[in-house]
Amino acid sequence: MKSKVHLSAIALSILMAGASHNALGQQTNATTTTVSDVTGTISQLNYSNGEVDGFLIGTNTLLSFSGGICGGVSTLGAAGNSVTYSGNAVTSSSGFESVQVTSFANNTTKATYTAPASPSTAYGPTSGTVKQLNYGGDGLVNGFLFAASGSSSVIFVSTGPTSTTTLLSVLTVGVTVSVTGTTSANMSACASSGALESVNASSLTIGSTTVVFSSVGPGNGGHFGGPGPH
Repeated sequence: MKSKVHLSAIALSILMAGASHNALGQQTNATTTTVSDVTGTISQLNYSNGEVDGFLIGTNTLLSFSGGICGGVSTLGAAGNSVTYSGNAVTSSSGFESVQVTSFANNTTKATYTAPASPSTAYGPTSGTVKQLNYGGDGLVNGFLFAASGSSSVIFVSTGPTSTTTLLSVLTVGVTVSVTGTTSANMSACASSGALESVNASSLTIGSTTVVFSSVGPGNGGHFGGPGPH
C-alpha cells in the first residue's frame, strides 16, 4: 500500500510538471500582431474583482481596456452588441486571442473608446501669473491655478504637498512665475466641464528664486537656487 501511494505521488508530480511545461510552452509560442477594424459580437462580459474589465468576442477573443473610461468598461457594451475594434493582439498556441484595445466602437449603442494618448508631454518653461493657491486635506499647499502670459484660461499646476517656508514666502497670489513640467489633458476620465489641464511641475522660477523638484515628485526633495534653472 505504501509503495502505491509513493508511486501515485510520483505520477502526480510528473503530470503537474508536464502541465506546467505545457503552460510555459503556450506562453513562449504566443504571437503578437496588430489588428485593425475587426467586427464581432460581444458574447459575454469579463470580470475582475466583480467589475467588468473586458468583453469576450465569440468564444476565443478577449478585449481589454487600459483605462480612461468614465463609468467603467460596462458603459461600452453588453452581450449581443456588435462592435468594431483595433488594438494589439497576443495569440496563444491554443488559439485564444487577447487584444489590448486602442480604439473601439459599439455599432449597436454608438459608444466609442480611444486608448489614452501618451500620459504626459513636456510643458514650458512658461511664464504667467498665480491666480489661486490650492490646498490638500492636510492644509498644505499642493498646487496653484496658473494663467500663462497673454492667455485668459487657467490651468492647474501640481507641486505636491508644500510646507517649505522659502517657497511659501514667494508663492503668492498675483506673483509672476515660470513653470516647467509635464502636462496631461484632464485630471480624470470623468472630468466635468470645469476640469482643468494639469501640469506636474518639475521646476518653478519666481523672481530670483528657483525651485527644482527632484525625480521623486513635486513637493518631495525640491531644492532652491538663484536665478535660472538648477
